Amino acid sequence: MAIKVIYTNTYGDSVEFSANSGIRITSIDGLTSNEINLSESTVNNQVGSSITGKSVQAKDLTIEGRYRYKPSIRKTLLAVILPGVTATLRYIDDLAKIDVYWVVIPKQTPVISINPVWQNFQFVVRAPFPYPRSHISNVTYFNYLKSKFRFKQAYSSTQKWKISERTYQPLQKIKNKGSLETGFLVRMTATAEVKGPKIVKVDTQEAIEFPNLTLQSGETLEINTHDNEKYCHLIKEDSIVNAFPDMSYESTFFKLNKGDNVIRYSSETNEKSLEVVLTFDEVMAGI
Repeated sequence: MAIKVIYTNTYGDSVEFSANSGIRITSIDGLTSNEINLSESTVNNQVGSSITGKSVQAKDLTIEGRYRYKPSIRKTLLAVILPGVTATLRYIDDLAKIDVYWVVIPKQTPVISINPVWQNFQFVVRAPFPYPRSHISNVTYFNYLKSKFRFKQAYSSTQKWKISERTYQPLQKIKNKGSLETGFLVRMTATAEVKGPKIVKVDTQEAIEFPNLTLQSGETLEINTHDNEKYCHLIKEDSIVNAFPDMSYESTFFKLNKGDNVIRYSSETNEKSLEVVLTFDEVMAGI
């Protein structure tokens, strides 16, 4: 199997588990399953129960493997998979064309045997967000420069001509090819003074809006709607300010549904002076 797993901690140190690295994984428990807690209620004379709530739980991933003994490999495992240090666990399966990751924290650091020839190891990580996300992000530009330059082509030496021109598309159809809905990150950067930036999910009219916020040239409003990561920040030249107090009471941190989503941004003034980029990772229920 052409499977590779890369564990990278927040310090930037990483260890690769693959045939090429010589550290082979024999099993990963937790790749496909998710645990769902259901709240139920019953009344007199009812047959069965009514589901009143549900929540998908965080999950553990148990990783087991082996390697031909080398002191450097043993030291690397212990130096990278550190207690209390958050990491990303990337899973790549070239045969199935899968490249996903989880943000994890060790629940049990490596247990390593002392066999002088082949050493077995096991460690357990906790994924607070249980679903794997695509490693390659989807990026949508609402404004971008369109090239006007062509080669070969004659250009006038007496009349003005454009190398490029800015394209303005405040309404975009964004396709989420994942198996579940997902949050997103949107950055709205002002090139002139802009009042009341807003982004809307057209089909449901859910919106995230800031009616009393004025962006000055060069300032960026950054909004994150991912589970467990929600925030809105006003990024200035030398500071980051919490923009949540400027958000309207009716706003909701909406997500992108599976399939097509029509998204529009706007503002009360100078709408064309906003440069907007929306990024999201596709989410899978399991792999």
